[in-house]
Amino acid sequence: MAENHNNNITANPDDQVINDEQFEDMRDLLEEDFVDLIQVYITDCHERITKLRIAQQENDNANGFELAHALKGASANLGTTQLVSLSSQLQERCREQRISEQAPLIEDIAIALDHAEQDINQRLGQ
Repeated sequence: MAENHNNNITANPDDQVINDEQFEDMRDLLEEDFVDLIQVYITDCHERITKLRIAQQENDNANGFELAHALKGASANLGTTQLVSLSSQLQERCREQRISEQAPLIEDIAIALDHAEQDINQRLGQ
């Protein structure tokens, strides 16, 4: 059953990688600090994914929940909608004490981060 997760990211063509309005609102709000925020966000997301993999291997639902929650919140601020959705799913699985089964979902989150990073770099002309 869990093996199908990796196909879910592109399963719905209506799903945006990034919400344009949210992204541009944040860019307008932060102005010259925006690029720095993006760099911190990307770095933090990669670190959280590494920690999520460890939490999954150690069956640490509490830590997994906190990491997924932090990832979801940071992603919501920036409008990276796929990461919000996937992090929310992982948070729910941790609440159900099922992180040990979530390696495919964590890999989906890593892939969604790669997609978001590519999209952001295009938007920033990098």
